[in-house]
Amino acid sequence: MSVIPDNIVIGKPLVSLEALGILDTEATEHFSFDELRNDQGNVFLPQLLVKLGVFKSNRECRDINIQRQKSSKFNKDPDQILMRNIVRPEFTNFKIGKKVFWLVVGE
Repeated sequence: MSVIPDNIVIGKPLVSLEALGILDTEATEHFSFDELRNDQGNVFLPQLLVKLGVFKSNRECRDINIQRQKSSKFNKDPDQILMRNIVRPEFTNFKIGKKVFWLVVGE
């Protein structure tokens, strides 16, 4: 995929997308947990970001994550950590380079 979506939705959100301010006109990618689980049964955020074209590889994601953790903007919010499994519902805004997108994780 060459165009990074504005919103990434995994599972069934706990509230409607409209209630979260996500409009039908925005580019939104929907995934089920089963589509994204790896061999260990986890949803690994870097693999998803590589699949969507945000990063070229997990290594690039790791390197950017290291840089982000050194920044005062990102090091205080655990949801901004890129090298992690998605384990709970969340509504997280990411800014990577010039691209801004929302990650919505439901049940």
